[in-house]
Amino acid sequence: MNCANRLFEMQVHPRYRFSARLGYLDRVSDYPRVEELVRPHQSRPFGSSLPHLTCEDDLLRATSVCRHWRRAFIKHATLWSRVDLTTKRSGVFVKALLERAKGSALDVRTAHLDSAEILAQLSRHARRFKTLEFYDDFWSNIQIFSEATPGPLPLLRTLMIRTSELKILDPETMNLPSLPLFSGAVNLKEFILHSAGTPYLNHFAFPNLTISELLVVEEDGEFSVSQLLNFPEASPTLRTVRIGIAAETDTEDVPLERVVVLPNAEVFSVTQDTPGYRIAAHVTCPSARLTSHVYEYCTEEEMSQLFPTSVSWNVIGPQYTGSTIDEVVLEIRTAEDDILLGSLSFLSPNLAALKFGCAVITPPESYSGTPHSLGEGYSQVFSQASKAIREHPLLSNVKRLRIRDRHDFLPHYQLARIAEEATQLFKFVGSLEELILDADDLRPVLPPPSNFREFQDWMQPGAFSLIKELTIERLEKPLKEECMAAIVESVKSQYVLGVPFERVVFRMKDYPVGMVERLEPWVVALHLDEMIEEDDEDSIFHAVYSWRNVMGYLRARS
Repeated sequence: MNCANRLFEMQVHPRYRFSARLGYLDRVSDYPRVEELVRPHQSRPFGSSLPHLTCEDDLLRATSVCRHWRRAFIKHATLWSRVDLTTKRSGVFVKALLERAKGSALDVRTAHLDSAEILAQLSRHARRFKTLEFYDDFWSNIQIFSEATPGPLPLLRTLMIRTSELKILDPETMNLPSLPLFSGAVNLKEFILHSAGTPYLNHFAFPNLTISELLVVEEDGEFSVSQLLNFPEASPTLRTVRIGIAAETDTEDVPLERVVVLPNAEVFSVTQDTPGYRIAAHVTCPSARLTSHVYEYCTEEEMSQLFPTSVSWNVIGPQYTGSTIDEVVLEIRTAEDDILLGSLSFLSPNLAALKFGCAVITPPESYSGTPHSLGEGYSQVFSQASKAIREHPLLSNVKRLRIRDRHDFLPHYQLARIAEEATQLFKFVGSLEELILDADDLRPVLPPPSNFREFQDWMQPGAFSLIKELTIERLEKPLKEECMAAIVESVKSQYVLGVPFERVVFRMKDYPVGMVERLEPWVVALHLDEMIEEDDEDSIFHAVYSWRNVMGYLRARS
């Protein structure tokens, strides 16, 4: 029987069935040659999988096709460099796997490993560890593994720990070592710790770390902010720091004047489920291009603390308000049926961004499911964001104001409340180089909203400063007639008030028909730009949902 027929037989036979990732192929001739499977792996990044053989079981089955396949697969040591111990493995299996990997750097993934035999085998190859992951494990197992592989660990670049403590352990009963865990990993670059319970950060020290991600979910007790500050302070090379905390924070042992400087950090992000900016007051990142603080799981009763107030700005300190602000971005959107996401960003001329985010969750028992109940929360988020902008200590030179929001569900009286806030906001920021709007309903955020008939019963008229350019962008839906009329009314009103727009830009896929003729008498220049889709991976909303998913998992395990 030739190789292809043998492979086909193994695919359909229950005893030898290949992984579903290989897929069922109807013709024997559809199967790739062994060279097509093995050779491309030589140019693949370390740790990546073959497209057809993505787990150890697939590799083992492939070696049983024939002698030719067996020699081809065993010859390539890097194919065997992924050591997955999240399922029960025998010492003989692990020994064979390590022997086949030869001198290749190793990716090791483990969970609840309690075999002294396997630990002894791994310790002899510890110098070859490149990635080490503890999945859904206990701190006691992690400590035992660290003691069994003391190092040196010269190749270890990534350490990932995800703990699941069903019962919070007392550090005094754990007998944690005096030396840091995995102290031999002097060249570690990335450290990811997701802890359901006390994270024991004071037992880690990595002087050359560049990426750190910490997520703590602790239902009982408090999380020490002092411990949190000590860890990055000992790693001055950090470039990316992401922190998520679903626990009460304890700052009693942190002096008010203490500020940890992260000189090389380009990204610093904190997500908390408690209000306030306690951590932000003690960290500064002079080289950061993105600093974000997200307040998550906010309830209706806590909505007065969504964004920084004048007191918060003073607490946060000059490390976040020292540079000139060039652009302000206010963004609100809905998610699911009972969640409002808000974001407030301050951008400096060197493109550094300071972002504040919130996730307002309406409890199911009080959520009526009507647009009016969600709209009440929406208007409060907009109001709090507008107030935070007005109370920022250094906004005298703002050139651009960008408002992105989705409020298609709001009744007129709530739209009027938003329009009132927008009026105060426009008056505060003064003259602008550009006003950029992306909204389902443009009427409450177009100056001056008091001109619109729907709002006249709730608002007082007001004049506005010079706004050189009005940009309408990224609209997902065609402009409604009432929005087109609002744009014309706004442009005309600014002209009549003696502060006309010099330029109106439509940045969208479909140019609104007839707008040129309607706007030409009131504006110097009209322009149409092609709408470009932006990557949402770096947005604060993406960060919120990433943390929510992990936090939910850890809460379930704690």
